[in-house]
Parts: sequence; C-alpha cells; structure tokens
Amino acid sequence: MRWRLAALSLAVAGWAPLATAQALPDGPALSFTEAHERLMSRSDSLSAARAGLRASQDQAAAVGTLGRPIISFDAQALRYQKTIDLSLDPAKALVQSSVDGFLASLPSRLPSVPPAILGQVTGVVDQGMSDALAQLPGSVRLQQEESLVRSSLTAVAPLYTGGLITATKRAAQAGVVGAEAELAQAGDEATIKLVQTYFGQQLAAQILKVSTESRDGFERHLQDALKLEREGMISKAQRLQVEVARNAALRQYERAVDQHDTARRTLAALLRETSAVRPSTPLFVNPTPIGPADAFIQAAMANQPLLKRLDALQDQAAQGVKAAQAAQKPTVYGFAKYSLDRDQALLIEPDWIFGVGVHYTLLSGLDRGKAVSAARERASQAASAQAEARVALQTLTLRAHGNVETARRQYGLLAVNIEAARENLRLQDLAFREGEAPSSAVIDARVALSLAETQRAAAAYEYDLALAELLAVSGQATKYADYIRGAEQETP
Repeated sequence: MRWRLAALSLAVAGWAPLATAQALPDGPALSFTEAHERLMSRSDSLSAARAGLRASQDQAAAVGTLGRPIISFDAQALRYQKTIDLSLDPAKALVQSSVDGFLASLPSRLPSVPPAILGQVTGVVDQGMSDALAQLPGSVRLQQEESLVRSSLTAVAPLYTGGLITATKRAAQAGVVGAEAELAQAGDEATIKLVQTYFGQQLAAQILKVSTESRDGFERHLQDALKLEREGMISKAQRLQVEVARNAALRQYERAVDQHDTARRTLAALLRETSAVRPSTPLFVNPTPIGPADAFIQAAMANQPLLKRLDALQDQAAQGVKAAQAAQKPTVYGFAKYSLDRDQALLIEPDWIFGVGVHYTLLSGLDRGKAVSAARERASQAASAQAEARVALQTLTLRAHGNVETARRQYGLLAVNIEAARENLRLQDLAFREGEAPSSAVIDARVALSLAETQRAAAAYEYDLALAELLAVSGQATKYADYIRGAEQETP
C-alpha cells in the first residue's frame, strides 16, 4: 500500500507550484453544493459553452424564416444616352400606297366630276406626293441623353428548392441540440474538476492532520528516548534512530503544509476567489454498494451528453446529404417587380411584372455527384463514431463502477486496520517506556498508523472522485449532491 500513498502525495503536490511564503487568507466556508453553484456561474469554459449555445439558437432562428419571400427596394441615380436608327422607307411606301388608293377611289366618290378634271387633279396630287416623299431621307437617327432617379420594389419567393431549405433548417436545429450537449458536457467536466480540487483540499487537510499527529508523536517519542538514554536504558544508536524518524516526520509535515496551501490556492483559483475557501463538506463514502453496473450503462446510453452530441452531428451529416442532392435538382421561384417612378422608367422597362421561373445548372465547376458522395461518407463517419462511442462509454462506465466499489471496500477494511494500528502503537510505546521493546518497534507502529490513516483518507477521496466520474460518464452528474446527502460515513 505504500506505493499508493506515494502516488497520492505526488498527485496532491502536482496541483500547482509550491506555495509561496505569503499564506492565502481564509475566505468563506462553502459546502460542496455552494461551491458547485459558484463554479457553474463563474466558469469561463461554461460561459463559452453558453455563448456557443446562444449562437446556435440564433443561427437556427435565422434560417427558420427561409422560404419566405425576399422583398427588396432598389434606387438608382443614372445618366444615359440612347441612339436609335429608324428606316423611313416602309413608312414612305405606306404613305404612297395610301395616297394611290385614295386617288383611285375618287371617281366613285365624286361621280359628278368630269373624268378629265379628276384625271388632272389626281395626276397633280400623285406627282406632288411623289416629289414630297422623294425629299425625305431613307432613314433617321434619334438620340436621347438624360439623367434619371428611379426606384422599384422587387420580390422573389422560392417555390421549390429540391429540399435545400428543409435540410438547412434541420441541420441548424441539430446544431442547437449539439450545443446543448456541449454545455452539458462542459458542466460535467467542471463538476469532476471541482470534485478533484474541493475534496483534494479536504484530503490535503487530512494528510496535514495525520502528519501533524505523527510529528508530535515522534517528538514525544524522542523525548522519551532521551530520558531513557540518560537513564542508561537504551543506547545512543537507538536514540539516534528515533531522532532520524522524528526528522523524517518533520519533513513530511512540512511537505503536507505546502501541499495543503497549494490545494487551498487551487480551489480558490477554480472558484475565482481571492481568498481561500474553507470546504465544509468532508470526504464521504456510502457504506452500501452503489448499484448494478448495468443500470449505469443504460443511463449512459440514454443521457450521456457525448452521445447526444454525436447524434446531432449524425443528423447534421444526414441533412448535408440532402443539401448536396438538392444541388442536382432544379429550383422553381416566383418573382415580381413594381416601378415606383414610372415617369422615370426607361422605354423598354415595364411598369410592373410578375411570373414564375425555373433555374437548373447544366454544367458546374463543382462535381455534384462527388459532393453527394462526400456527404454520404461524412454521414457514415458520424454513424461509426457514434457506435464506437457507445462501446467506449460502456467500457468507461464499467471501469468507473469498479473503481467506486473498490474504493468503498478499501475504506471499510482500513477502519479495522486503523484500530489495530492504534492499539499496536499504544502497546509498543508502553513497552518501550518500560524498556521491553526497541525504539524501532515504536517507529514502525507509528508509521503504520500514519499510513493507515492516510490510506483511509485516500480511499475516501478515490471514492468521491470515482463516483463523480461514474455519474458523469452515465450522464447523471447532477445527482452527485444526492449521494453526498445519502452518505452514512465520513472520514474523521
């Protein structure tokens, strides 16, 4: 068991650099529940996750209105020049034909006029018209230059997009689900970190208490050894042996002081406090088994935020396939345009227009078939990742459950060891004072008691941490406080 104590000491010492000379002032006394509430409100990682959730919600709301008409207002200030070449020959021919027809109908229109006179009149008119038309050019050029300010309203409404709009909306909703899962995951990670630091400080306090008792005990043992040496009942070598043990206990005490101060600073930093937090919830262990592992596995499959996040990613990948397929289909849209300044409109522009249009990309620089294939592969990748995560979660749940039960049993067994170690120390110390036991027996007995007490505190800490990990991996981290309230045993 010595290696576990050594590893635990290294873990406690590794929380942060060694304490500085200036001690951190005492701050508020907080229960684990109160500390958890402060962490949830002050954690930067949780703030980032909440911002990500709000962004996903806003994005889903933004695309939720896709499919509505797009109405826009356009205003233009412009100057233009228009040149038109008009041919007059068709008009001249039409005029000549009309005049000829009119002259030819005069006899029937004027039967009382002598034909000789009508012939003279028609000849004069026909000749005059021909001469007049001959004076006109064959074509004329019209040119207009003008400055205009015009405005219009335009509306475009998608009628059919091949499923693109629906896929976009569903992908955004899946993004919200994924962001909610990320927030829950960040909360679980923050809870585990709090358990490590909060109960880590309690463990450091227990180690400091044991080290203090060991230091004081060895100091008393040294005083007894000095007295017995003066009385000639033990040798100098035996007294030196006790002195070496006392010095080792003193070094262990100094290390425990540094580790405890480091733990205080670590918890204060985690909770964003300027003074040290005094934990009021002690290390705890539930004396009864926590329950079957299968129940936690089922809870993990139903509640684990990681699986919910992967579900969301798989849904997004499926919508990505539909979006890629939509690019292979035509789109149908309705459109309308209304001119607000008809007097300023160009000659070729209508006052208003509306209709239905179809758009289909015949040739694109993007290989749409490959795009669909890539989207399907991403969907397959998401499905495989989800299946792998389920297997991994089952393994992690089993391992965490085993760690909880192992720590619980060790905690119970160590209670008997401590009682035996205390009685052994009492007997060895009494025998040493009467000169019936060597100093090494007292040293070994006191080291054994310190080790047993430290191991029991370490077992409680391992239980608390393993329990937090089990509840987190099974998606039940919020129930941690319930197990604290239900604990029937606590470390002294």
